[in-house]
Amino acid sequence: MAKVTCVDISEFQQGINFNKMKNDGIKAVIIRAGYGREASQKDSMFESHYYNAKTAGMKIGVYWYSYADSVSDAEKEAKTCLECINNKSLDMPIYYDLEDNSQVKLGKTKLTEIAERFCDTIKKSNYRAGVYANLNWFNNYLDYDKLKKKYSIWLAQYNDKAEIDCDIWQNSSTGRVNGYNGRLDTNIVYDESLFNCADKNTSEKPTLTYRVFADHKWYSEVKGLSNIAGRSKQAISAIALKVSRGKIRYRVHLLNGDWLPWVTGYNINDNRNGFAGIKEKVIDAVQVEFSGVSDFKATYRVRKQGAGFWDWQHNTEKDSNQDGYAGLLGTKIDGVQITLT
Repeated sequence: MAKVTCVDISEFQQGINFNKMKNDGIKAVIIRAGYGREASQKDSMFESHYYNAKTAGMKIGVYWYSYADSVSDAEKEAKTCLECINNKSLDMPIYYDLEDNSQVKLGKTKLTEIAERFCDTIKKSNYRAGVYANLNWFNNYLDYDKLKKKYSIWLAQYNDKAEIDCDIWQNSSTGRVNGYNGRLDTNIVYDESLFNCADKNTSEKPTLTYRVFADHKWYSEVKGLSNIAGRSKQAISAIALKVSRGKIRYRVHLLNGDWLPWVTGYNINDNRNGFAGIKEKVIDAVQVEFSGVSDFKATYRVRKQGAGFWDWQHNTEKDSNQDGYAGLLGTKIDGVQITLT
């Protein structure tokens, strides 16, 4: 049998010595972030578990326990999960834990739609997504083949082997591992590419740097998702953006005005092609397009002034969930995040 290299934990497991656990051969930990649709249902140990596992140098994934009885509930659960995670860096997917008996009556078609909505909502925020269930659920209550094509599969089956193809096999709920004085869930990771949550070879990923102009000054540079460019309630007037490789172009829309021309340069002293915007005029939307490095695209979002972020956009793509730009025309913005995916 393959070696156990992963455990999953929640607030029911406390007093863990993650350094001892790692020295015992455990590479990864999947941490419960919470359950249900309310932020008050955040796992009470999530922050502590995340910090201590990160400090120990372990790979980290997350799971969210579901009570959803509709597709709209699943979307609420995903958004609450993302709120509780709060943009933390993860090495593995976010898994949707489907096993509650109250959901069985919904049937395979509806439960599969629920899983898809949760996972697709998670993916829009630049995380990978997966589905956790036991063999009975994958055989009888979920369309396993459909989900397997789109998401990571985490199978719970306490047996001498996993009977369906999966990325992670939870093989026991009574495992013993150094660093924890009790029994816990142990897992075998078949696909260690899960440890790179970016879905791409990060060594080949170009570096993206940007900054914004607000409150009569240029704010500090931000690289990728390391921070947010902008300050709460300070309306943005301009943005400057560059990449280490590939081609980038970007433009902004003036509040109660028009789209300005595309810009390709990065020079805050060049108001023709060094940044997008007019310092004296507030903007309400941003458009970014990246090309030139295989498979990568610009992924970006903006924050409504004094409120929260709108959904991620990808290049200038348009579909039922994307407008081709980030923002809402006629509404000021005070924060920007941009990366490549």
